[in-house]
Amino acid sequence: MFKKLIYIVSALLFIACNGNISESQIVARVGNSVLTVGELRMQTPLGLSIADSAQFVRDFVDGWVDEHVLYEQGLRNLPDIDQLNAEAENYRRNLISQTYANELIRLRANDEITDADIEAFYDRYGKQLKLDRPIVQGLFVKLMLNSQKLDQVRRWMKSLEGGDRECIAQLDEYGNMRAVEYDNFVDQWVDMYRLTDRLPVTVVDVGTFLRRKAYEMKDDEYCYLLVITDFRMPDEVQPLEYARGDIYDILLRQREQQLRRKLVDELRSEGTAAGWVTIK
Repeated sequence: MFKKLIYIVSALLFIACNGNISESQIVARVGNSVLTVGELRMQTPLGLSIADSAQFVRDFVDGWVDEHVLYEQGLRNLPDIDQLNAEAENYRRNLISQTYANELIRLRANDEITDADIEAFYDRYGKQLKLDRPIVQGLFVKLMLNSQKLDQVRRWMKSLEGGDRECIAQLDEYGNMRAVEYDNFVDQWVDMYRLTDRLPVTVVDVGTFLRRKAYEMKDDEYCYLLVITDFRMPDEVQPLEYARGDIYDILLRQREQQLRRKLVDELRSEGTAAGWVTIK
């Protein structure tokens, strides 16, 4: 077997060098299926040593034989092979149809979904969009305990807690350059658990935690500073900005369904006029 593998590997190298070998050189046969040297060459990675190539060939041929043994025996022994063939053909037909339709829809879907479209949807259906988890707005800073400006950052965070947003510019400048971690989400909604996973504590009572709004925590190396400027609880209506992405996806699916229906109607009309669609 090893000599056979070396012969095959040598043949693969020979083909790679001159590209002139017939695919009739058979490496393995199972029933009516054959694996040729040419097909094996297409699967073999370039740059392998002789030993690595031999191992790859052994593994690939074994896998190919295992797969085709099961396939051939299935053809011979499964009682409902006709049903399987019908299902396979139906899957193939659906795959071609869906791929073709998706490509045409992609080419036709030129109109962007606007902010006005999203806001109109939210005005009409927003009350049905409920949160399944708490979300927050605020600002988070993680600093080394020996940071020179730790006291200044504390003062900035205290100002933010009191509603003063002028300190955000200073926090952004310092946090983005000097903090171990910095996240300004004052103007966007984020999953609360994305935030609490970064803290050195486990939050048990979510409501109490969010209502407190400002925290300073420490471990052996770091100081964690957090200000929560706003929050929403589960089962509350999603804020527009948080729901925007989901609404966009809903509107996009609706537009695609409309285009798909229009496309099928056009193709039916064209086919009927040309004679390749008939309905009796």
